[in-house]
Amino acid sequence: MVVLLSHCNSSGPSETESPDTAGSLVFDLNDSTAVSIPGEWVGDTLMLRNGAETLALLPIANQSGMWSVPVFNGTLSLTHDTGHWHDVLRPGEYHVTTRWEPGNTAHPDPWTGDTLSWALTFGDDDPWFGQLFLQRSGDQCHGSIATATGDFRHLHGTLSDSDLVLQTFDGAHLFQFAGSIDADGAIQHGVFHSGNHYSTPFSGRPVDPSSSSLEDAPTASWTGLPVQYSGLGLQGDSVYWEADGSEGIHVLSVMGSWCPNCMDEHRLLVSMMDRFPSLHVHTLAFERGVDREGGVDAALARLSRYSTQMGLTRFGDRWTVLLVGTASKRQAQLALPFLDRVVSFPTSIVSSPHQEEPWIHSGFNGPAMGPAHDLEIAGFAQAISGSSGSR
Repeated sequence: MVVLLSHCNSSGPSETESPDTAGSLVFDLNDSTAVSIPGEWVGDTLMLRNGAETLALLPIANQSGMWSVPVFNGTLSLTHDTGHWHDVLRPGEYHVTTRWEPGNTAHPDPWTGDTLSWALTFGDDDPWFGQLFLQRSGDQCHGSIATATGDFRHLHGTLSDSDLVLQTFDGAHLFQFAGSIDADGAIQHGVFHSGNHYSTPFSGRPVDPSSSSLEDAPTASWTGLPVQYSGLGLQGDSVYWEADGSEGIHVLSVMGSWCPNCMDEHRLLVSMMDRFPSLHVHTLAFERGVDREGGVDAALARLSRYSTQMGLTRFGDRWTVLLVGTASKRQAQLALPFLDRVVSFPTSIVSSPHQEEPWIHSGFNGPAMGPAHDLEIAGFAQAISGSSGSR
């Protein structure tokens, strides 16, 4: 994925400056906490480096100093080096103050050494859990946090003998994880910030990176009812479909355009479309804001942009995108009663005339998870080529 800023007014380098000007886009979460995403101006374009991703924010026509966040539909303003990121999928006028800071940013050497890992506990009253995987080069590091149903995507930052700071901005999420490292290598006094609206404490104990510290997540199961759905097509037309033994392999992808893990899963499915010519994908979207005035039309427009920006339109009628309901796991299960539950977004269902029951998969480990992502690719390929089961 790419977030890009085309230069406007005095936000980027002038014509007399070097065409390659490094710096960082800084998000101020509060008076003492900031997320700094490295990047560089190349001509009138700012390339942001979110770990292994390159993000490109595109200028909005006829709106000086405004840029659109691809896929997730947020906006960024930047005038005279200051502005804000506005997440349009959150209620109200949610925004985070931003600023551009020129200057050299770290370019770490190729990653070396072993993977480091910690079992994480978040929160106090109702804790939840993750496992952090990191690789380092000097004091620079990158990796991700696995949970039972997905990952936190591309995290990057610094790791020293006494401190850890990780961050990411992928257009939908703005995260920072910061804590101290004690003499035993444990993470203490950690704080996780999500934008400027949520924070929770966390701690971590070192674990073997080759094993998982996470309990298995609950899995969705087939209820025995027909695999079918109804929803609205991108033109607002009513659509109904049922797996009736027709030819081809059909993947039903339960998702939201607000969900970065869903985006990663769709990229995998895009790669499968060329590999399996009989494959059909049905994107069943559960969107935020549908219950607001004009919310249905806004959701359909957002899904249309998502389809275009993700390259789904090139598959014609082999890839269907529909609005099915609101962004709620409970509502998704009610709309899809062939599932006994919806554990997470994304959830994928593979239906084939050669299978006695559908293959059901909850959650997704994306490219930032390395070997775990390789297992996802292999699992989807096996399911699409003919096996069955749930996980």
